[in-house]
Amino acid sequence: MRTIRLALAAALALGCPVAASADTWDVTVGPGNLFAPANLTIQAGDVVRWTNTGAIHNVVADDGSFTSGEPSGGAWVFSHTFPSAGSFPYHCSLHGAPGGVGMAGVVTVQGGGGGSPGSLRFSSAGYSVSETGGAATITVERVGGDDGAVSVQYATANGSAQAGSDYLATSGTLDWASGDDDARTFQVQILDDSLDEANETVQLSLSNPTGGAVLGSPAAATLTIVDDDEPAGSPGTLRFAAGAVSVSEGADMVSLTVVRDGGAIGAVSAQLTTADGTAVAGSDYVAFGQPVVFGDGDATAKVVHVMLIDDAIEESAETFSATLSAPSGGASLGSPSTATVTITDDDVSPICVADDHTLCLNQDRFRVRVTWVDFQGGTGQAFALPYTADSGFFYFFGPDNLEVLVKVLDACVPFERYWVFFAVASNVEYHIEVADTHHGLSKVYDNPPGVFAPATGDTDAFATCP
Repeated sequence: MRTIRLALAAALALGCPVAASADTWDVTVGPGNLFAPANLTIQAGDVVRWTNTGAIHNVVADDGSFTSGEPSGGAWVFSHTFPSAGSFPYHCSLHGAPGGVGMAGVVTVQGGGGGSPGSLRFSSAGYSVSETGGAATITVERVGGDDGAVSVQYATANGSAQAGSDYLATSGTLDWASGDDDARTFQVQILDDSLDEANETVQLSLSNPTGGAVLGSPAAATLTIVDDDEPAGSPGTLRFAAGAVSVSEGADMVSLTVVRDGGAIGAVSAQLTTADGTAVAGSDYVAFGQPVVFGDGDATAKVVHVMLIDDAIEESAETFSATLSAPSGGASLGSPSTATVTITDDDVSPICVADDHTLCLNQDRFRVRVTWVDFQGGTGQAFALPYTADSGFFYFFGPDNLEVLVKVLDACVPFERYWVFFAVASNVEYHIEVADTHHGLSKVYDNPPGVFAPATGDTDAFATCP
């Protein structure tokens, strides 16, 4: 609903000159998990007013540009003025998510030209692209007005980079129709070489605006080409590509990738050795202990396969570690030099049975277990503490120190999904396994050591409704 400004009507009736007046558009928050209307098309300078009907909600812009604050109930009112054109998605942080998930909407703002053709500028004074990136995408904006058709010319020029050997020179014209203030882009093609060199630059410029538009700031920008070639004369470092790997128990093997960074001079090697965690060599996997070898000039990643042993026992996810040691040929060990492999169980019982290490959530349909690995390599199963039908806690080392909150929500109506949410107050390595016992499916959420993981909401976790 748009609120008509009576002051403007009265001024016109008296013959008084007035400036253009903004409109106010009303959105009802609730009842239920809905904005009504969820989507609005307004003019620049208009106001949107959200009025809550009583449930616990809030309004948050996907890009963080406006918010009503933390979710709250009661008859609250929140207003926001939209001064410029654009698309502004928003959501309720409790019942939705960015990208139009759940309780969400979009405010589309038109106009804002104010009779001006506007100015044309780069979106940034600096851009960067890897030497192997293929192409850099450069964005040009129209701001401050959209009245009339306009255009501007763009061109590249050598900085420390040379056209023909480091990039392909390009030039052209970007056009906008009247009322169009969407950004335009052009690409600069990048040429890769095998030379170890400093980062190089390409100069970008805008010129000759038409239609009354002017050049804004910045009208000149720098594109930096970031070199990816290894320095000559170094044997490099050896490390795992990932510090944590998950694999289903039903797979034949798990693949571990060893990377050579920072140089490829000379033949080098490192010993790769596995060690038990909660998984045991001989019953869960086949122990491995062999060197990983790189030849002179060889920087191709090596893949090592560790064989797995399947069983028919329903059990928690189990872990073992793989470690690189004893580098040779002048190479050193990079980080991570140890990788933790989590073997997820593929023997999901059709019935969830709660115990000291297991939560049964959402009508006992979903089985949740957590395993951890500390900084000394110790590992174990977290202890479970039920809380509600849909949520519970885990602790690693003591019941007075809760580390994990997990909940599984039924979002089958209207999203046809079960959602998984969790938050962890620890920076040890952990693995959260959630299994749908009705369908025999499971998901594992991993966190490497030393990382404080943010709260996670997986709204696409299980498409297994009902």
